[in-house]
Amino acid sequence: MIQFFRSLPSHFATAWRSIIRHISLTFSSATAVTVTLLIVGLLVLIAGNINSFTANIEQDFQIQATISPGVVEDKDIETLQQQIKNIKEVESCTFSSKDAELQKLIEENGEMFGYYAQEDRNPLYDVFIIELNDHKQMEAVCSSIKQLDGIVDATYGGEGITVMVDMFDGLRLGGAVFVLFLGFLAVLLIKNTIKMTIQTRQEEIAIMRNVGASNWYVRTPFVIEGMYIGILGAIIPVLLIMGGYYFVYEAFGGVFLSSMFVMVDFWPFAGYVGLLILLIGIAVGMVGSSLAVGKYLRWKR
Repeated sequence: MIQFFRSLPSHFATAWRSIIRHISLTFSSATAVTVTLLIVGLLVLIAGNINSFTANIEQDFQIQATISPGVVEDKDIETLQQQIKNIKEVESCTFSSKDAELQKLIEENGEMFGYYAQEDRNPLYDVFIIELNDHKQMEAVCSSIKQLDGIVDATYGGEGITVMVDMFDGLRLGGAVFVLFLGFLAVLLIKNTIKMTIQTRQEEIAIMRNVGASNWYVRTPFVIEGMYIGILGAIIPVLLIMGGYYFVYEAFGGVFLSSMFVMVDFWPFAGYVGLLILLIGIAVGMVGSSLAVGKYLRWKR
C-alpha cells in the first residue's frame, strides 16, 4: 500500500503524458463524454424541478366534503369529522363554516361576492377540508366520504391533477433509465478510446510485466488517464448547465408558467448538479479505462 501511494505521482505524470501524446483520441473521447454529460445534466435539472413541481402540487391536494344543511348540531359535526379522520389515508380533517368559505371566496375573487355576505343570503355549505397522506388514494377516499350520512358531496382537483402527478412520476422514472443508459454509453466510449492508446503501448506493457510489475501498477496510469478524460469532458457541461439554469431561473423569476410550478432555487441546486456531473465524468472515465486495460492483464507468465 505504501508503495502504491509513493508511485502515484509518477502514474499521474505518465497518464498526463499519454493524454498529450494521443491528443486526437483524447479529444474525440472527451467530446463524446461532453455531449453525454450535457444530456445527463439537463435530465437531472429537469428531474429536480419535476420533484419540486410534484411536491408543490401535492401540498395543495385537498378534498372538500360538503356537509348536509341538516347537520347543524356541534356534536353531530364532531361525530362526522371523527368518522372521516378514522379513514386510513386521511391525515387531517378541518371544519370550515359556510361564512368562512364565503369570506375566502370574497378574498380570492373580489367584492363582487360581497352581496352574499348579507344576512341569510349565503348560498354556501359548511365543509370539511381534508388532507391525505397519499394523493394516489384521492379518488378512493372521496368515494368513501360520499357514502357517509350527512355528507352531500366530496370533491377534489379532479383526475387532471392526479394524471399530471402520475405523468411527472413517469418522466422521472424514464429520465433515470435514460441517464443510466447514457452513463453506460459513456463508459463504452472511453473504454474504446483507452483500448486504442493501449494497443500502441502493448510492447511497453509486456516489458513491465516481464520485469515483475503487478497488475495494479500497470493498470493505474490508464485509470488515471480515464479520470483525466472524464474531467476534461465534464468542464463544458458543468459551465453550460450552471450558467444556463441561472439564466432560465432569472428569466422566469423562479416560476415556470404559473405559481403551481415553482422552480428549485439556483443555489445550491445548480452547484450540486455541477458536482454530480463532474463525479459522473470521473467515474465513467475510470471504469471505462479499467475495463479496457483489463484484457491485457489476463495472461500468465
